[in-house]
Amino acid sequence: MKKILNIMISISLAIFIISGSVILGLKFKSIYYKDISKLNISSLSGLSEDEIKLNYDYLIDYNLNNSVGEFKLPTIKYSKEGKIHFEEVRNIFQFIKKVFYISFVISLVIIIFNIKNRNIKFLKYSSIMTILLPIITAIPVMINFNYFFIKFHQIVFSNDYWIFDPEVDPVINILPQEVFFHIGIFILIIMLLISILLQIAYRLIKKKMKI
Repeated sequence: MKKILNIMISISLAIFIISGSVILGLKFKSIYYKDISKLNISSLSGLSEDEIKLNYDYLIDYNLNNSVGEFKLPTIKYSKEGKIHFEEVRNIFQFIKKVFYISFVISLVIIIFNIKNRNIKFLKYSSIMTILLPIITAIPVMINFNYFFIKFHQIVFSNDYWIFDPEVDPVINILPQEVFFHIGIFILIIMLLISILLQIAYRLIKKKMKI
């Protein structure tokens, strides 16, 4: 029974870490800012760096902040289908945010309870679960990111609105595929680091409690 409870706690904590890593990865705009010059996005889009940042910042705020109203890019035109796609993307990130907050509350309550009862095995299990996903995900990403990228969109979205025509949705010109690859790698690194920290915490607490 105790082992089953530890696994359940670990799943909740792993979900909290994974969803939090995704949100943090999206919020960390510096990755994209560096890509502007690295990927020559200004030349690809015909926009200045300031205009690119303005529209990208809007996309991030639109996805993560409920206070942002109806979708409307600051300076780049978009189609009806493009707008629908970004609304669908926003729904996904809003769902991830809800999962993040719910798993945080559940994890916090159970962690406090278990530590008081000198049960820290969940830290070990959480570390393993959190590290497995980056490893499993990184393999197909590294082998063929383009294939992974396409399959991901085909699974997540029920339409093909994610296939942008640069003529009607020039926003795609400021979002080359490499951007998503770099953000994805950053998210996986965060998860890997947290997994290592959980493992260290488990060993230190175990030693201190002499369990």
